Amino acid sequence: MRSLDSSPLAKFLFAMLVFALILVGWRLYDRYRGTTATLPDNGVAAQGCALWFVGSSSIHRWTSLQQDMAPWITHNRGINSATLPDILPRFANIGPAEGRPRALILYVGENDIANGVPVRTVMRQVAALFDLRDRLLPGVPVLLLSAKPSPGRLKFLGEQRLFNAAAQNFLPHMQAAHYADITTPLLAGGKLGDNYQADGVHMNAGGYRIWADVVRRRLDQILPASVTRTCAPKS
Repeated sequence: MRSLDSSPLAKFLFAMLVFALILVGWRLYDRYRGTTATLPDNGVAAQGCALWFVGSSSIHRWTSLQQDMAPWITHNRGINSATLPDILPRFANIGPAEGRPRALILYVGENDIANGVPVRTVMRQVAALFDLRDRLLPGVPVLLLSAKPSPGRLKFLGEQRLFNAAAQNFLPHMQAAHYADITTPLLAGGKLGDNYQADGVHMNAGGYRIWADVVRRRLDQILPASVTRTCAPKS
């Protein structure tokens, strides 16, 4: 009787095992290559150059975020149609395994205002979000983007301006808190430019490039030069 080791079945099973090991190895290599391809050329770990973009659908739909902000490493944490009561619990569940970003870029408040929430209530919720930052990510700078004007929500422009003014008055009282004006660049001669999707609310590719330019400039201003040289070196 032939031993099992020399049987055709055993040889077939051994060949399949080798094939599976090779396949898994290549997939692991591809995954490793994919995660390291976006690292800065100087080899700094991605986590050390990570930016978290937190907010509503205007963040969630920024599908070109990594490309627009390269070579920064971006984490898109936007939630479609989210208001601050949706964002706060998600943010409160940040765990140690998620690491620590270089900065948080925050876009909130627009949907709350569109749902009729008073600006003073929105600002109280923004303050609660900063309290969470202080507890979970102490010292991490926050860059709060202004509420954007849009053709589909022109009737809320007055409340958005109140929110932007309140935010600028509020942020100096917080640690590591900064404001970024994305409103002015979206206005051409005081009128809205062609930077919106067909829904009249969300940005198109051109609008997101404007956002990216503003965010880059503000990061250059608020982060240490050593960080921006490492994470986003000028070409």
